[in-house]
Amino acid sequence: MPYVCTVCNDGLPYDFVTCASKGCKLHFGPCSGIQEASWRKTDKTKWKCLACRKDKQTPPEDNKPVSGDELREFMNLINQKLKPIEQISEMNDTIKELKKSVDFMSEQYDGVVTRLEELEEQKNVQKTQLQNLQSMVEERDALISNLQERIRENEQYARNRNIEISGLEEVKGEDLKEIMKNIAQKIKVDYNEDDIDVIHRIPTKRSNEHPKVIAQFTTRRTRNQWLKCKKNALVASSEVTGGQAFSTVYLNTHLTPEWKHLLWAAKQYGRPKGYKIIWFQDNKINAKKDVTDRPVFIRSEKDFEKMK
Repeated sequence: MPYVCTVCNDGLPYDFVTCASKGCKLHFGPCSGIQEASWRKTDKTKWKCLACRKDKQTPPEDNKPVSGDELREFMNLINQKLKPIEQISEMNDTIKELKKSVDFMSEQYDGVVTRLEELEEQKNVQKTQLQNLQSMVEERDALISNLQERIRENEQYARNRNIEISGLEEVKGEDLKEIMKNIAQKIKVDYNEDDIDVIHRIPTKRSNEHPKVIAQFTTRRTRNQWLKCKKNALVASSEVTGGQAFSTVYLNTHLTPEWKHLLWAAKQYGRPKGYKIIWFQDNKINAKKDVTDRPVFIRSEKDFEKMK
């Protein structure tokens, strides 16, 4: 009796395909899923038809009913598996909140940085303005100092023909030009009444001092000659005025109050440092430690530093 194809139930020819699993017999082609040429090359002891292969892959059905305990255990297992997922969800919410906080803090930080940069820029602008103002003040101070020095020199220049005489007793009905003649004889300087342009006393604030006399000569040269010869003799007031005072008469350059103060300050500063000779000449103060030394020139208190 001829064999019948397990799939189509038709009779099989002489050559056909045999399943190694259950012995199923099938036509070559669609029934078996394999062509004759491929079958010749196949290990026939291992080849299985599609139906047998499907049966092996499909697990047997278990019709046993599931108990409540098994179901609860299964649900608990599922819950345990889902718990990490829920925790991850909570962590995601926390991360989102943290991100919001970080974003907020970042915005605040950016705002602070921007404000600091603005303040730094303002500080630099103000610093530049302050430096400009300081430069202007220094320039003004230098200009004012220069103007004050020029005014002081001009005021002193206006006195460059004057002599200031101190220690000279004031006598009632005195003739100052006659007294000047007597002084000239004592110090051995040529005297000509016409050489004196103006002569007068100036008030004094001290009651125990004789008012000083200011004599203005017609030329600076004559004035300088008198100052040069004043060292020739030490003159007492009574010798030239006929008065009672024996005070010494001094002839000095007629200085402005500012120059007088500067000369006094220079002596106070210089003498402790060994400067024994300090005098005014040619619109400046001269200071020497010894006669043979070169003088230090002083025109303001800043020059005191030169006296070392």
